[in-house]
Amino acid sequence: MSRLDPLRPAVPGTARVVVGAGAAAALVWAAMSVPTGLDLAAASGVEQAPVAGTSLATSITAICPGTELSGITGVPDVAVGGSVVAASGPADLLPVPATGPGTAVLRAGGKALGALPATRPGSVSAPLSPTGPVSLVAQGSLAPAVTATQEWVRTAADLRGLVTTPCRTAASDLWLLGGGDGPGRQERLVLLNPGGNPVTAEVTVHGASGLVTPARTETVPPGGRVALLLDAVAGAEKTPAVHVVADGGGLQATLTDTWVTGSTARGAETTVPTADPATVQVVPAALLDGRSTLRVAAPGEEEAVVSVTLLGRDGPVATTADTVLTVPAAGVGELVLPRVPPDTYSVVVRSDVPVVAAVLTPTGSAQGPGDIGWAASGPALPEVSGMALPATRGVTRTLRLVSTGGASSATVTLVVDGQERTRSVDLLSERGVDIDLAGASAVWVSRSSGSGALRGAVTSVAGTDAARGLSVVPLAPVAVTSPVSRAFPLP
Repeated sequence: MSRLDPLRPAVPGTARVVVGAGAAAALVWAAMSVPTGLDLAAASGVEQAPVAGTSLATSITAICPGTELSGITGVPDVAVGGSVVAASGPADLLPVPATGPGTAVLRAGGKALGALPATRPGSVSAPLSPTGPVSLVAQGSLAPAVTATQEWVRTAADLRGLVTTPCRTAASDLWLLGGGDGPGRQERLVLLNPGGNPVTAEVTVHGASGLVTPARTETVPPGGRVALLLDAVAGAEKTPAVHVVADGGGLQATLTDTWVTGSTARGAETTVPTADPATVQVVPAALLDGRSTLRVAAPGEEEAVVSVTLLGRDGPVATTADTVLTVPAAGVGELVLPRVPPDTYSVVVRSDVPVVAAVLTPTGSAQGPGDIGWAASGPALPEVSGMALPATRGVTRTLRLVSTGGASSATVTLVVDGQERTRSVDLLSERGVDIDLAGASAVWVSRSSGSGALRGAVTSVAGTDAARGLSVVPLAPVAVTSPVSRAFPLP
């Protein structure tokens, strides 16, 4: 792995050529996948106009939890402050120009917190709402390639941590890994509904011996959230993994882990869902310092035999430590990761059956204050991904990209003071690269070529002392296009 020099100013047309090539490939695929047995256009006598297989997205709703430490009856709310920022991607990310009117607004409690400018790239920030979720609602020409992130940082005696959480769109099957047992450890699950209809969620908690409790059913109101305290149902479980299945629509979910030992704040983190269960999971960025732990859950009916590889600056890291883990069916296992020089690594998990994975890293000493960072496994990035970056004082950030199973090439664009800074990145198989995000309000990654699986994550650090704040967010694809369906009248 190598560390890149600061990004150079954008070269006009560079990203446009890459995206254009991808769009051309999509058109070839669409042409090759049209069935040959029935031509509805010819049968109807209507001349068919050329239509692409995809068009730009016209409506996107992403949702953040808002203040995670509020909204549970009988549990005191905790004010954390913080902010939320939304960003629109550069025009070069889009396969065709986005024309016509468009809006992209941050909303909370039915009120607008701020709106993105009409020109790309743009950003807008606002204070985090003290209660309820925050939504990014984008329509028309501002719907493609938009994203948002919330963040707060606390250094109080009763709560300490840097917590960075992306706003995500809805899904139907989610796994979240985080939390633990012991006095002063508390986990809050927040269920979020970005849609316009109520959605039912079935929540189960898994542990070292399998399913911990029977399924719990919750109904999440339109545009709202439901917060649950996991301590009430699985407080004694040392390695909880939460499974959320949505019915009647999609949901998003977050899991907030706070830890206080006596009068010492040990950290806080809000983790997002892992990548979907698979036989290969990659945690793109994990800050390892000798005390990091890998948590793996096996969702199916068979036990999993898992092997772990660390990818460092020069590729796989040789170690004599045990890097094999057996996880019971429907259960959870943990492995203390090998002691390596403190640095950022990628953690590759290979299993004989599908699993999900995340890495926990504590900061500070075992007796003093610190923070905890949960780094979830990330999805492969097929086309465009991005993350809005809050302008939180004292926080520094780094993007890690890693390619596994083959080489990958991508275009990385930072937005600094409203200007694009772009460069191409080539990654060998099982190699990664770190990019300094100093001064950036957003980062965008556009995959251009290669046979490998490209993944990424943003590591945020507050402070430089041993008890520094830490938060890791895996990159996720952002919607740029949506499928186009065509219908013709029957003769």
